[in-house]
Amino acid sequence: MTNRDLAIPPPSADRPPRKVNLFEAAKNSATTLAPLFPYLDEGSIVPCVTVQRGGEGRRYGRFQHLNTVDEVIMMFGTPGGLIFVGPKLHPVSTPFDDPEYPFDATIALITQRQLIGKPQREEYRFLCDGCDRRLSVTAFDATPPKRGTDRSPDDLFPTLVEGYRAAKAHNADEANLRCRHCGHLNERFPFELWGWDVYAEQGAVAARIRAATIAAASPPGSEPGGEV
Repeated sequence: MTNRDLAIPPPSADRPPRKVNLFEAAKNSATTLAPLFPYLDEGSIVPCVTVQRGGEGRRYGRFQHLNTVDEVIMMFGTPGGLIFVGPKLHPVSTPFDDPEYPFDATIALITQRQLIGKPQREEYRFLCDGCDRRLSVTAFDATPPKRGTDRSPDDLFPTLVEGYRAAKAHNADEANLRCRHCGHLNERFPFELWGWDVYAEQGAVAARIRAATIAAASPPGSEPGGEV
């Protein structure tokens, strides 16, 4: 094997390299699992930042997440220094023993690699606090856009958007809150603490305003075009 064989090809024009400081991104993120880069199409490496902190009255809740691609997690803060690959079906909550303790905080870097030419699937499974059985399950297609053809500047990370939809649907149905196995009445899932609603709603606003800006910048009688 020669040096030529080991050479890394130059980056493509449709995915120019970017550099982001994890802690700067953490300061500005409005959601857990916030993508650090705008590349979500097939073959992309998607690193995301999650910030959680303790505080009076905080209750993050918990759920199971199924992802057909691996997630690599690197932890900073509480508990710091951990690097691991989670199982395809994994529990999700906060690492704090007491989420109301105000001095606990964590930043997690969670990275996945989008598949190329293959379907991806995810599920949200909300759990009973009384017996750990499943209260509701929402599955969705997370197959990434085709590179160079289906990608849009308004694409959002489906894990967040579908998580918001799943949590809203779960909370809206009283039958989901009363466990059919043990009878425990569960609280609604606090998706607001996870920031999924902010991400989904601000993404929709950004797409709408981008389209309006492009349309306003187009000459009269012409088709809107270009990117903003």
